[in-house]
Amino acid sequence: MLRELRRKIIGVFCAVSLLGSFCADAETLSLSNEGIVIDKGADGKFEITYPVFVDNANKNVKIMDKSVKGSKATLKFEGGGQIDLELKGGEVQCSPSDVPGNIAKFGCSMQISNEYGRGGKWIIGGTDEKEFPKAKPDKPFLFQGNQSKLILISPSGARTEFAIPEYSYQQLQDNREWGWNIYQWHFWTPFNKDNPNFAIRVGGAAAPAPAAGTPVFRVDRFGQIVKEKIVNRISGEDELKKDVEDEKAYYESLKPPVFDRFGGLPDSGAKMGLNKTGFFHVEKKDGKWILVNPDGNAFFHLGVCSFGPVSWTYVEGRESTFEWIPPHDKTYESAWSPDKWWNSKAVSYQLANMIRKYGEPVTMANFQDRMIDRVRKWGFNSVGAFSGVDRETMTKKNFPYVSALPSASGWNGIQSLPDIRETFDPFDEKTVAEFDKQCSNIAKNADDPMLIGYFITNEPTHEAVPRVIPTLKNVPVKKRLVQFLEEKYKTVDACNKAWKMNHPDFKAMEGVGLPVTTKEASEDMQAFTAFFFETLFKLTYDTVKKYDRNHMIIGSRWQPSTANNEQLCRIAGKYTDIVSVNYYTYGVDKDYLDRIYKWSGEKPMFLSEFYWSSSSDSGVGPFKDVNNQQERGLAYRNYLENTASLGYVVGVEWFTLVDAPCMGVFYSKYDGERPNCGLISVTDRPWKDMLAEMMKSNYEIYKLEFEGKKPFVFDDPRFSSKAGGKQKITVARTPSPMKIDGERGDWPGLPPEMISGKRLVEGASAGEAEANFRLAYDDSNLYIHVEVTDATPMQNKNTKDMLWSGDGLELFIGSENIEQGGALRFTDRQILLGAGAPDGKGQVWFANSPEQVECKMAVVPRVDGKGYVIEAAIPLSALGLKPKKGQEILFDLAVDNSADGKGRKSQLMWNGISRNSSDRSAWGRAVFGE
Repeated sequence: MLRELRRKIIGVFCAVSLLGSFCADAETLSLSNEGIVIDKGADGKFEITYPVFVDNANKNVKIMDKSVKGSKATLKFEGGGQIDLELKGGEVQCSPSDVPGNIAKFGCSMQISNEYGRGGKWIIGGTDEKEFPKAKPDKPFLFQGNQSKLILISPSGARTEFAIPEYSYQQLQDNREWGWNIYQWHFWTPFNKDNPNFAIRVGGAAAPAPAAGTPVFRVDRFGQIVKEKIVNRISGEDELKKDVEDEKAYYESLKPPVFDRFGGLPDSGAKMGLNKTGFFHVEKKDGKWILVNPDGNAFFHLGVCSFGPVSWTYVEGRESTFEWIPPHDKTYESAWSPDKWWNSKAVSYQLANMIRKYGEPVTMANFQDRMIDRVRKWGFNSVGAFSGVDRETMTKKNFPYVSALPSASGWNGIQSLPDIRETFDPFDEKTVAEFDKQCSNIAKNADDPMLIGYFITNEPTHEAVPRVIPTLKNVPVKKRLVQFLEEKYKTVDACNKAWKMNHPDFKAMEGVGLPVTTKEASEDMQAFTAFFFETLFKLTYDTVKKYDRNHMIIGSRWQPSTANNEQLCRIAGKYTDIVSVNYYTYGVDKDYLDRIYKWSGEKPMFLSEFYWSSSSDSGVGPFKDVNNQQERGLAYRNYLENTASLGYVVGVEWFTLVDAPCMGVFYSKYDGERPNCGLISVTDRPWKDMLAEMMKSNYEIYKLEFEGKKPFVFDDPRFSSKAGGKQKITVARTPSPMKIDGERGDWPGLPPEMISGKRLVEGASAGEAEANFRLAYDDSNLYIHVEVTDATPMQNKNTKDMLWSGDGLELFIGSENIEQGGALRFTDRQILLGAGAPDGKGQVWFANSPEQVECKMAVVPRVDGKGYVIEAAIPLSALGLKPKKGQEILFDLAVDNSADGKGRKSQLMWNGISRNSSDRSAWGRAVFGE
């Protein structure tokens, strides 16, 4: 999921002037591998990504080499040029050198926490102070224009000021328009070759002192945010104590079905001919995968993540935020983090509430004992990821659990490769030896029947392997890549020619970044990536089985974008018993899940992390937000029932048992994630409206799996699939070149294809928007003619790779391996056609291409004033096409709609889905005809 992104506030800014009366102390600044870190203590942390060049084609130039040593860093860019950075006197001094002539500007951006939607404000230039919107606004852009200062004011009143060079263009936006609950700031500054040096500065001031008698706290004595609607809010300690008897009656009223001792289907083993091995395993019967428990019965893993007393929040340095902080004494000792470093800094209000409620300290054993009884009443049957367990309690209660291998970054001696999250170097002998040493500790689990299996790691960014490894320097995996290239090409001249490089020998390639800009280089990296994955997953499998042959390897908890990779799935599938995907979504995309299943060699699947939140009535933050607690439960029913019925999903894991603290989880200090993700709130009260719906599905899980019960469907547009199947359009052959003028007089007589408002894939409503289109071709060009119905036509003030934010079209074209879905291939093209064209010519941008290509294009208003027409000629050479009659290619067309020309409010798609730009799986087809 997006936990790593949501717990950071990231920014990039450049300044040439001081910030008036104050600036950040030098001690607050540091350089990391990712950028410039500014720790503002209780007012949060900014992690500023390193500045990059932007060329004349408006494309960010890739950083090829990065060296960080203490207070200095050097960035080297693809195509030449570098920036040297140095911390000095409270600022970061940046000195560009050898800058290529095609560099036009610096492009920078900063993500701003959604916490600012709880009363945070902003000021740009001389504008008035304005609040960040709490709800998603009608238009995503809060500000656009030329200004040289941004001031952010946090909900507590703390100010942070950014000064940037004169003539910079700023854009402040609300990313909920694009499904991401965060704010973002962009600016672009022209590069001055006569005065290239610049400095990066930030300034700030603490929140002003409140007026006498004014409450200063934001969190009450029970850990609840004040001034927010909370449907199960607690107002006094007497309510906590009363909850004990009230909840006893509540749980006694719940009547789950009779399951076997593990939560499996009684007597199913004998009926289905399943094996009783004493351990969890999987079997395939009549084409359906079944997870089998130690007693030999069918078992569906209904797990709950973070099943321990861990909901701490960081309080040091912001004590005034809280009405009351539990004293660090004998009574409340168990509410504080047990970790030596965190113990005096992080406390759990949920645990403090339980101490007051039950009158006893909280231990791992009594916490999990109590929670097992609760979740079993709700129909859950096992512990999910991120859960230390008291094994004695698990055994006593016959409650299964999952575990994880010591392969994550941070374990002793096991570090991830730079910029490839949770992925270690399998060619590094020291790392491999340490991995073996750490895995030897799992031998103690080998005879535990409660253990389902081991996750390899969590959300690794395996998709970054082919991009990052060529940029590394003098590390084992880079040396192995160079050896791989030498084995293939034999001579350095042959390799240089294929990759468009100029190295004197292979050895020289080990210490520099290698550009992947040719098709040959891309294909080489795909081949090496396969070798990398084969080495990594086989090593992991062999090491685990060396110490524990009884338990399953249950995958790497991939994010959906990571799993959308056939090569990765096929290789990993060979070395895992179950594939796991942290599948966050609204509607279930069965085609996507089917694809992962087939790619992985038809291995069973866990959907290992998901949840929905309701920020409107919980007092904590949103993620995959719905309108209320009942809708959280309806979303769960839709998800569970439509995946459990697929025949290969054998388990799911809800994230998490308890809501995140309203001021954020402890490990990120002041910027921690804070969503309404729990089954219970910080006051230890269950979200009953949600759970009432969840129980309907949990109680009937085996009817869904084995008795053909029809899955529940949540009647909400967000939860319905919108892909249009596999539509196919004929591309008519034209005998002569077409005149590009927006007219249809010389077009072949085939009827147009329609894109109705029902094909809405982004936005709340299509309004009046719809379109029809035609395709044609000759020996040189692919032609397209599109008529768009639009109440506010030809509104697009964007350029180049941002053309999709206004009125216009997006073409998706692929000619290689058209039966393969997943991520875009090197030769696939996404072409943006902007409709903002006062001169009638419009703009074209190739978004997935190593170079830009000139195209003929016309944009004209419809004669009835109710829309516009786009006609364009796309050179076949830019598509890598030499079409033949009957040849079939991947094709899709999106219609982007904007009301103001600045931000897209909706998108229609002929065949595919909203993630067409990163996933070719749902693209339609085009066939070249007569």
